[in-house]
Amino acid sequence: MFFRDLLGQERVLGFLKQALASGQMPHALLFLGPEGVGKGSTALALAQALNCQDRRPDQDACGQCRSCRLFAAGHHPDFWQISPEGEAANPQIKIEQIRELRRQTGFAPFAGVWRVILLKPAEAMNEAAANALLKTLEEPPANNLLILTASGERDLLPTIVSRCRRLVFNALPQSVVVQQLQTRRGLSPEAATLVAAVHGGSLGLALAEDLATLLAAREQVLSDLAGLDGGSLGQALDWASVRAKKGADIHRFLLLAQLWYRDLLVLACQGAAPQVVNQDRLADLVGQQSQLGRPVILQRLQALQTLQRQLRSNINVELALNAFTWYWRQTRRPAAGTGVSQPLAKHI
Repeated sequence: MFFRDLLGQERVLGFLKQALASGQMPHALLFLGPEGVGKGSTALALAQALNCQDRRPDQDACGQCRSCRLFAAGHHPDFWQISPEGEAANPQIKIEQIRELRRQTGFAPFAGVWRVILLKPAEAMNEAAANALLKTLEEPPANNLLILTASGERDLLPTIVSRCRRLVFNALPQSVVVQQLQTRRGLSPEAATLVAAVHGGSLGLALAEDLATLLAAREQVLSDLAGLDGGSLGQALDWASVRAKKGADIHRFLLLAQLWYRDLLVLACQGAAPQVVNQDRLADLVGQQSQLGRPVILQRLQALQTLQRQLRSNINVELALNAFTWYWRQTRRPAAGTGVSQPLAKHI
């Protein structure tokens, strides 16, 4: 992995290259950002550049020296990663792993100038492990670089954050993710657009997405929403009860439903067809947009956003879904002359 292979993180790479050129590398780095935007790849590229025996003028690794060949083979003894262990339901980075880290950093690097240790994700450390890591951060051993990755600071001890140099990774532009999906996965432009939208700026997650599974999930979401429109209230409440038991599946339902209604709003506002995410269903979107109209589309987007906020606040999932189904069904009966149903209008 090289700096030249990384996409969309120019500010982070600029800092790291400057630190390499000046010889002023911090003893601990905290890479913050969403999953799949290159935090782990950047850590590997940095470790390779630090130990490269013939670094290029742009501070990237040469790819040819003995150290680079060890990295390419995945056998460099001075780069290692600490990952969560234990039960699949609750994997953690444990104190025993941090104690081994402390023991190893007591020795000089084996084959290179720097030993680089990646803790990924750092928020998986349990309390004992986090407190043990503090001792290493307070007394950093020479020629040892700790790199912690996390989605945000909130799940880390403030004392750990304060002892690291923070570098924030941004979500990648959708155009970059679409292009990479076409190049590396061979997806059509329409499929790549949908996958990229589902995963925001996360190239890693987008590359791992199974297109057939995603399309099947979208069809199920559209079927569910149609059922809320056409079925009885009892059937809608039964749907809410079943959905409430599916856990994380609710979040994918929300995302796909929001993307669909986002596309409807684009068309309702006379947006250009290329702006639509669900390109392969454009004809269906045009027909549904014409049938619903802008007020109902806006109202339903509001209902989806309200459900999303409630789930984030840890409200009872079934109660939130029951309220959502009721609000959703109210949009079928707009009040005369308003285009917006009265019960839900008060909540917009």
